Amino acid sequence: MKPGLLAVVLSFVGIGAVVYAFMTNASPYVTVAQAQVSQADNLHVAGEIVPGTLDVSATSQTVRFIVKDDEGKTLPVLYKGAPPANMASATRVVVIGGMKEGVFTSEKMLLKCPSKYESSDTPMAKSEAKAS
Repeated sequence: MKPGLLAVVLSFVGIGAVVYAFMTNASPYVTVAQAQVSQADNLHVAGEIVPGTLDVSATSQTVRFIVKDDEGKTLPVLYKGAPPANMASATRVVVIGGMKEGVFTSEKMLLKCPSKYESSDTPMAKSEAKAS
């Protein structure tokens, strides 16, 4: 086989391997309703943490809460892992995992916390923003 042809064949094999790896590791964002009927275990569900539902156990390294998506549907979540330090101040979350016995079980979680740079309607925040 000619060296040029071998390089082309190896290039296609390499590109195919990259595409395959991407497709097997890619996970879609889904709604709560879609997650509840899916058998997949690498789904992204985004939403708000329902106030008052956060239960953090540092000893068992689990976090339980209910997430509400943009459609208003709710889903119980069990996160397995060390609770993030800023978990109590998080407002939105993306959990990555799948349904197991009626609970969305996750080992990966992304948090969105309020920022000091977000606008606020309080007079103090407005005066602090002007002083900065």
